[in-house]
Amino acid sequence: MKIIATTLQGLEPVLAQELEDLFLSNIKIGLRAVECEGNWSQLYKCNYQLRTAIRVLMHLDEFEILEQKDLYDALRTIDWSKYIKAKNTIAIKGSFSGELFHNTHYALLLAKDAIVDQLREDKGFRPSVNIKNPDILINLRITGNKLSLALDTSGQSLHLRNYRYRSYKAPLNEVLAAGLIKLSGWDLKTPFRDVMCGSGTFITEALMLAANIPSGQFVYRFGFEKWPEFHKEIWLKIKASGTEAIHEPEVEIIGSDINPYAVRDVKKNLQKLKFNKSVRLFEKDFFETSADRSMHLITNPPYDVRIEVENILDFYKHIGDHLKSQYQGSEAWIFTGSLDAMKSFGLHASKKYTLDNGGIESKLYKFELYKGSKKSKYKSTEEE
Repeated sequence: MKIIATTLQGLEPVLAQELEDLFLSNIKIGLRAVECEGNWSQLYKCNYQLRTAIRVLMHLDEFEILEQKDLYDALRTIDWSKYIKAKNTIAIKGSFSGELFHNTHYALLLAKDAIVDQLREDKGFRPSVNIKNPDILINLRITGNKLSLALDTSGQSLHLRNYRYRSYKAPLNEVLAAGLIKLSGWDLKTPFRDVMCGSGTFITEALMLAANIPSGQFVYRFGFEKWPEFHKEIWLKIKASGTEAIHEPEVEIIGSDINPYAVRDVKKNLQKLKFNKSVRLFEKDFFETSADRSMHLITNPPYDVRIEVENILDFYKHIGDHLKSQYQGSEAWIFTGSLDAMKSFGLHASKKYTLDNGGIESKLYKFELYKGSKKSKYKSTEEE
């Protein structure tokens, strides 16, 4: 079957690597999505194991539509009784670009009518619509004159890991946090540290990654579990093997924040996770912290959008200065939506990645922190 995993812009290569690790085939990277081919077992694994997927779709068909009525006609050609039974509720979601449909509501209504009319005429029943919690979620995408149809196997967005009890100000999307950690190339051996951890999304995702805890372990129910064709025995094996693979992390994970309520929230959010006691948490101002050994540091400092900063240019300059003086020998990754403020950071980034953070263009910057100049660092390495 053809599977489409959607993600956030900028994380497509990371998701493609995850799919390769799960042994999916014919992997093709698109915009905010990666296509591949797999079987039922791999489809279930994608939902349970992928850390950077937003949704996992099972592709049904593609059509060329030249006018609005072609949408209705195209959907009538699908045998919907294979996917929808009399007792099932349905909902339709879609994305539209191009000139064919300017009214999204009308397009979705037309699609719903096509499905309902066919089932009523051919099978004698009319499925009910349930927008909030449908049994069958149908996904349609119209790009220009191309219509793509798929079934949403996830049900809800996969960023909803269901470990979060509390959210301090402006928490990172869980998929984004996991993707940033993977982009940073953390080796799962170097101590991991977030010095402005907020409610702890980086910390929590780092623990899940280090302990090999499946991203979907706390999801109550996936969309595919409500399908008429649900292979329960396969699903139970997937979950059992995922649980069996969880292991104690072999790395130190440290989080700190100046706000005591943020630290409280991290502790609360870690409660569901096995090995949560292995995470070190403390309340401390970043500018009073230091490292006595090499660290893999990743953090998302405030950038004067959802959390106000009095003088953001000075704030970012002080961050750069403190990292250089107190975290020598470490690798620092800064994720921010304040691209102008980064101009005052005072350090040269060796890598940059552009990502979308809730509609805000943001970048992930890599800084190698060493004593003296870059030239002297490499000279010293050569002499050794």
